[in-house]
Amino acid sequence: MATHRQAQARSDDRDDKRVFRWGAIAVAVLVVLALLASCLLSQSRERSPAPQEPTTQQAPQKPAAPPQ
Repeated sequence: MATHRQAQARSDDRDDKRVFRWGAIAVAVLVVLALLASCLLSQSRERSPAPQEPTTQQAPQKPAAPPQ
C-alpha cells in the first residue's frame, strides 16, 4: 500500500511540474504577444496622419439688406 502511495505521489509531482511548465510557457507567450501588439499599435498611430478638418466650400453670402 505504501508503494502505491509513493508512486501516486511521484506521478502527482510530475503532473504538477508539467502543468506549471505549460502555464509558465502560456504566460510568457501572452506577454510577448501583448508587447508585440502594443508596439504595432503605437507604430500605427505614429504613421497615421493627423485628422484634417473637412474642407467644404461655402456659398458666398449675400450682404444683409439695410434696415428700412
